[in-house]
Amino acid sequence: MNQYDKEKMMIEEIIDNFDFYKCWTVMKLLEWSWGFEAEIPNVDRLRDSAVSRLKDAMQLAKKGENHKFTYTVSSGGLKASAWKNRYGYIESVRLEFVLTDWDADGD
Repeated sequence: MNQYDKEKMMIEEIIDNFDFYKCWTVMKLLEWSWGFEAEIPNVDRLRDSAVSRLKDAMQLAKKGENHKFTYTVSSGGLKASAWKNRYGYIESVRLEFVLTDWDADGD
């Protein structure tokens, strides 16, 4: 299997198994729309956005200089992450729906 097919397969696996309906349900409950749009994105729109974010994260990882980093793209609650191996090939990808998080740097 070539690298392109492997990447496509990873995206398809995520899209086939990720619970977009659960995301949509939470967004509906919170009346969470994107940007200037008045409507909550439907499940198909969430899927399309997830594919876009996954592809973008993969491209960032390929262009990145360090294989030990996590390359992440997020927007609208969807967070896609990609990792590459030391040869520059995408090793794995992850999709999350982030409702809340917190970071601190100690300063």
